[in-house]
Amino acid sequence: MVECQERFDSFCKSVLRNHARNYDQVLRRRRERECFSEDICEDKRFQRFFSVTPCQDTYVFRVLDIDVSVEDILLGAALQELSEERRAIVLLSYFLDMTDSEIGACLHLIRRTVSYRRGTTLKQLKKYLGDFADEEKTKR
Repeated sequence: MVECQERFDSFCKSVLRNHARNYDQVLRRRRERECFSEDICEDKRFQRFFSVTPCQDTYVFRVLDIDVSVEDILLGAALQELSEERRAIVLLSYFLDMTDSEIGACLHLIRRTVSYRRGTTLKQLKKYLGDFADEEKTKR
């Protein structure tokens, strides 16, 4: 019985060792074959096959020592108009998926205050974005 367990143990170890060796080979092959898009962009031979679109402007807001990037220009402009505390509540809630209780703990507010300010801030954002959409319609 003990001999059977030792053989099984040895078999399992060799299977795991071989699997790890194979996985290392796969990773090594992948590293050899992959390249960054920046490398391809610099190579003149490949430039005729694709075009690189310029990067869209983004807004970067710093909340609790975390950089939050907003790629939608209109939304970024609307968030820029808000006070820093209200902007932090929206960014923490919707971009960092924090609950009202967690936001309240970070900003030293009670949960209900966070909930109320988030709601009123969303109404402000809706009004700002609606006004902008109305301006765009009148321009056409």
